[in-house]
Amino acid sequence: MKEWKLSPLDTFCLGMTIKGAWIYSELPSAKQLYTSLEQTLRQYPHLLGHYDEKSKAVLWSGNESCIELLELDLRDHSSSEDMYSLVPKYDINGFKSGKTPALQAYLLRLKDSSALVLQGAHALMDGVSFYSLVREWGKRTMGEQTEPMKTDQSLIPDPDSLSEKQTLAAVQQRGWCKIGFKSLIKMMFNMAASSRIKDTFTLNLPWEEIEKMKKESGAGTNAVLCNYAIGQLIAKLGKEDPYTLIQVADLRGRACEVGENFMGNFSQALNIGSFQSTDGAAEIDAKARKLLEHKEFLTEQVQLSVSASHHSLPYYYFNACEMNTPKPSLIYINNQLKLRACEIEFGSGMPLRAQQAMLPDMIKFWQSQAGGPVEIIYSGFAARTMAKD
Repeated sequence: MKEWKLSPLDTFCLGMTIKGAWIYSELPSAKQLYTSLEQTLRQYPHLLGHYDEKSKAVLWSGNESCIELLELDLRDHSSSEDMYSLVPKYDINGFKSGKTPALQAYLLRLKDSSALVLQGAHALMDGVSFYSLVREWGKRTMGEQTEPMKTDQSLIPDPDSLSEKQTLAAVQQRGWCKIGFKSLIKMMFNMAASSRIKDTFTLNLPWEEIEKMKKESGAGTNAVLCNYAIGQLIAKLGKEDPYTLIQVADLRGRACEVGENFMGNFSQALNIGSFQSTDGAAEIDAKARKLLEHKEFLTEQVQLSVSASHHSLPYYYFNACEMNTPKPSLIYINNQLKLRACEIEFGSGMPLRAQQAMLPDMIKFWQSQAGGPVEIIYSGFAARTMAKD
């Protein structure tokens, strides 16, 4: 048997599901889509294996059949509905017990369109890998040549490179936050309370407005969106306290010599820095660029993260207790525009809508249609705050 050993970055996501949904005016036949899906997954045989809890790895023999592409006749449903509610929920516990495959794919025939829904185990891929996989599937469906992603877990730093003693000394020296029992209880309570708020709040920002803000500030797209989204939230909170910005970043090409075509989990939340409420996009842009260009620092942080997790040290590089609260001092943003989900084709043009994955992130940036507005989506307490008159 061959194995795909999960890294600490993977096991962090072991209980999480990753998913995507695309609605098209029409799609190729189920047979054509299945053939191209099989060709795609042949490049990633570990996605056809089964998870083994004892070895913390996905095992496969190389003789596995491709996953099914289940075609569902749902002609009493329309493209405006939640696609995830129309398919069975992914059984993440089944994956962890070795019974459920790493991926499940559905082709939905709706009364006014067709849709594809793909969902699976987050432990085997982050958003970059997941959407790249679907894009590769689309290209193969259209008969195009594709370059497979690199499947090499040895690129992830070895957690045993640092002993427990060395890791502890390093994280304490760098001022990482210790997550004690009280902090853990507080964090879990805040997460549970925030997750009970099911409604989200969305602001649609046209690209013309974004370009105007970029020109006025001299900052990039991500910075102006962060500044705008945070500014709207601060205005609703009615406070002007300093805040810390945490943002999910793809570290491919930025740390540990991991290339941009790596298949797996290599995205991490980064502490961009502390800001005054009066700071603008230019200040956010400057700190973010400086951090992302500091390869030595990022490499060191990834190494410490995997080693601290491996040695079960209760330390983290930002205070997560300050997140998911009614009046947060830590603002967490996941910018998913880079994934370009709304530009994935299967031969019948751009999707009518690419449905976001309903992640519980405090603030997300998403685009449902190519050329359409950027959606700033607030969740949890942030959504409740934004909904206030």
